Amino acid sequence: MESSPQNSPGSPGSPRQKDVNNTLKRFSTFWIGCILFVAFGLASLVLGIGFNKPVVNNIDKVNAKRRAMIKRGVDKSHAGAREKALLSFERVGSHFLNTAPAPDEKPEFVLPGSATQKRKASGGSGIVVPAGFPTVDPDAPVDVAVMEQGKAMFAICSACHGPEGKGMYHINKTGPPLANSEWVTGPVANLIAIQFRGLSGPIEVNGEKYTPVAPMAALPLDNNSIAAVLTYIRNSFGNKASPVTPEQVEAMRGELGKPMLSPADLIPPTAATGSN
Repeated sequence: MESSPQNSPGSPGSPRQKDVNNTLKRFSTFWIGCILFVAFGLASLVLGIGFNKPVVNNIDKVNAKRRAMIKRGVDKSHAGAREKALLSFERVGSHFLNTAPAPDEKPEFVLPGSATQKRKASGGSGIVVPAGFPTVDPDAPVDVAVMEQGKAMFAICSACHGPEGKGMYHINKTGPPLANSEWVTGPVANLIAIQFRGLSGPIEVNGEKYTPVAPMAALPLDNNSIAAVLTYIRNSFGNKASPVTPEQVEAMRGELGKPMLSPADLIPPTAATGSN
């Protein structure tokens, strides 16, 4: 039998050749690993720089544009509203600038013996009648057209004073009577001031005391309307007195804006009624 040939030291299958091959593999594997490590590091560095760049958000851009557009619209709207408000005030409220404000005097805050208390106790000084206040002759004729206008205006007043001027106090404790009233035919400055300031508190009419449940509110109409309605009540319901003129109403506009009147603030009616 033929014996199998033994591997020679230089043959491919010899142990020495195997050792050489293993060494080359290890050497090549080491350098391949180094190269891959360096390549991975470089790739990470490049990618890291790229990802660290600020990201441009398109949504933020769109929202910023919308906010800027809304702000421009709001600014434009506010500018127009401000101009309209200024124009409205100029038309409606500018005349109030000519009226000096007055303190609100409450009776419970008035000190006994003070100048305010003495003024109120004396009566009449609560209304300021300006110098040169126009006067009208007690026998001056009354314009029929003015009476008709005043009668129409009196529809508002009749809710408290009654359609016949007898008052509604006996029904709902509101307005005292105007018929045959010494206050109606008395100083015309009282009536005009009441129109501008209102009236609150107990009042005596023809010897009878009335305490309305609510004050008479101010009703500052135009000069012609106030003159007409006051002329009407001074010459209706048994009353006879001089007519009221728009010039008299205008002269008393300094009372506008002052605190509400009380009967003690009014000019006391005199025995000689019917005059100004």
